[in-house]
Amino acid sequence: MRTYESYTKDFATFSGNASTAANTTNSYSNIDWGMRMINDGIRYLATMFYFNERSYTVPGGTVANQQSYQLPGDFESIINFTIQIGGLLWQCKESPTRKHFDSLNIVPFYNDFPQYYYIWDNKLNIYPIPASSNNPITINYKRRIPDISMNDVTQTTASTTVSITTGANTVTAAGSAFTNWMDMSGWIRIPYTSVNATNGDNKWYQIDSVTSGTVLTLKNQYSGDTVAGGSFTIGDVPILPEDYQDLPLYRALRLYYSSKVPDAEKAASFAKLYDEGYALLDAKYGSKSTSPVLNDTDSPIYNPNLFPRNLS
Repeated sequence: MRTYESYTKDFATFSGNASTAANTTNSYSNIDWGMRMINDGIRYLATMFYFNERSYTVPGGTVANQQSYQLPGDFESIINFTIQIGGLLWQCKESPTRKHFDSLNIVPFYNDFPQYYYIWDNKLNIYPIPASSNNPITINYKRRIPDISMNDVTQTTASTTVSITTGANTVTAAGSAFTNWMDMSGWIRIPYTSVNATNGDNKWYQIDSVTSGTVLTLKNQYSGDTVAGGSFTIGDVPILPEDYQDLPLYRALRLYYSSKVPDAEKAASFAKLYDEGYALLDAKYGSKSTSPVLNDTDSPIYNPNLFPRNLS
């Protein structure tokens, strides 16, 4: 698993420059520049392969006679949205232009089954305007990816340890060790030790929420042996799959050796590593696609009464 700290150390090692001081007031230090390029690479890959997909439930759902609904704060672009109307999960089409959407709204019309939507001013606008309240709205979208920027957090004193039970989601710390940033992109690992009581499974687990400085919850259940008083590492981890987290590093080093410190041989070497890894990533995760052309190829709605009910 790559963390912010491991990226900085690897970039310093491969570039041969561990400087954290800028040469001039108008430049970045080598490590700051490298991390900017790495974060750019993470965002590019996450967006290209849909690793930044999220779902958002609009609080309260539809409001009668209200056309616009606020999008989540990290919204980048919409995938689709649904409205639960009784037993139906309803979808509608995206209006191709603002002019088209405005032409629909020349005369106000109210109906619980919308036909079109349009994104404007960070709001989801629906036509026809919902006639009823409390129909759940779920927005599936691609979110903006924040930079990873925090160094690893480890056991700072002998008394700052963690405990967790096999099959549990809650990690407790003896001494304040957890902070709010950890539930954004933090992962925790409890390493192997020679003492059974403190022996973790050395696997990384994604942090779901931080309740306090001494309590956090995991997205998945802990599968190792029960730990009491174990050491730990919490890292700021990119959203990419673990096997491909080296790609942003290779991309940054290719840029480094083709711009800051020109070296054609090294630039080509890191470009080759990046291209080989990208091809594997594309083969495994590149099946999703979205077309910029709006057309009528949406799935038809079938009458369930027409399906066979008894084949005997």
